[in-house]
Amino acid sequence: MRFPDDVPTLGSRDVVLRAHRPEDADAVVEQCVDPVSLRWTTVPRPYSRAMAEEFIGKSVPQGWESGKEFAFALECTHPSGERRFGGTLSLRDEGARRAEIAFGAHPAIRGRGVMTTAVNLLLDWGFHAGGVETVLWLANEGNFGSRRVAWKTGFTFGGTVRRWLDHRGEYPDGWVGALHRNDPREPTTDWLVPPHMAGQRVALRPMRDSDVPRIAQGCADPRTQHWLAFLASPYADQDGRDYLGRTRLAQAEGSQLQWAVADPDSDEMLGNVGIPRMHRSNAEIGYWTHPDARGRGVMTEAVSLAVRHAFAARADGGLGLRRLFIRAAQGNDASHQIARANGFTEQGRERRAELLGDGTYADMVLFDLLRDEWKADRR
Repeated sequence: MRFPDDVPTLGSRDVVLRAHRPEDADAVVEQCVDPVSLRWTTVPRPYSRAMAEEFIGKSVPQGWESGKEFAFALECTHPSGERRFGGTLSLRDEGARRAEIAFGAHPAIRGRGVMTTAVNLLLDWGFHAGGVETVLWLANEGNFGSRRVAWKTGFTFGGTVRRWLDHRGEYPDGWVGALHRNDPREPTTDWLVPPHMAGQRVALRPMRDSDVPRIAQGCADPRTQHWLAFLASPYADQDGRDYLGRTRLAQAEGSQLQWAVADPDSDEMLGNVGIPRMHRSNAEIGYWTHPDARGRGVMTEAVSLAVRHAFAARADGGLGLRRLFIRAAQGNDASHQIARANGFTEQGRERRAELLGDGTYADMVLFDLLRDEWKADRR
């Protein structure tokens, strides 16, 4: 195909896909020196205007003319009000009517749904005009921005490919997803986002990278280590970062929800409450408290807020669950008290089921609460 003559122009509302132009070079540089682009893509470091000009004037045209990669420039209105280059999207020919999709956004347009619209335009063109049967998506593990666009456009995720992607001589794990031409162009699973909730003593919010030191302190505490013996020991900052990564992936898969329990004034993390396991309409509530926040009632209120969200109807923004349960080892009186204070009642125990930090085994006590009971208590 000839470039730019045979490159179609695709549009939906404010978003247009078109051939790259020489005047896009400045915005290409802006995108390629952005820290997010440097982290998740393989753009050269350092990146210069000459590289942008070569990309626009040589690499992109060669891809079209050889039929190996069909790259489009994204054009849209930036927050400044100016219409200009907003990123690059491409389909790379993998043979036998298969293609791999790649996309990257200019920092000014991220988080506005522009790339989702652009990806749908590209997929429509690839499936209909290009005759593509299946499109593959690959991204470095942890690239949730890219994953969310793929999720919104209907990709089904196939897990993690270990040490597969070439990233400037390193080989990080890669996420993989696929979309068939006949698949619905909409999410196939939930993507759970912990909502902000405010109480009198605490606020619940999503956990952040800046919480890692507090996570490490709380999880390294001897009392936490005793009752939650599955935690790494010793527990360091890297363990906290790994925990955040696992939590974010589980939330993206719709399988759990976790909050930071924060001081409403300072925003300092006081602990963690969450729903680590969900099955149909049943779910578990789990929690731990930073040692300097114990004895103040903060976790009792935090659990109350989490329960409210879990039982709230989906139409009202909740999870619409029917039953919640809490499991805590015999002897963990503080945890038992939190459960009872929130209306949970003891239903039984698993004998010698829980390994403790000192190497002994304790009974695991089960508490549960039904949505109907919770509603009745609130009348």
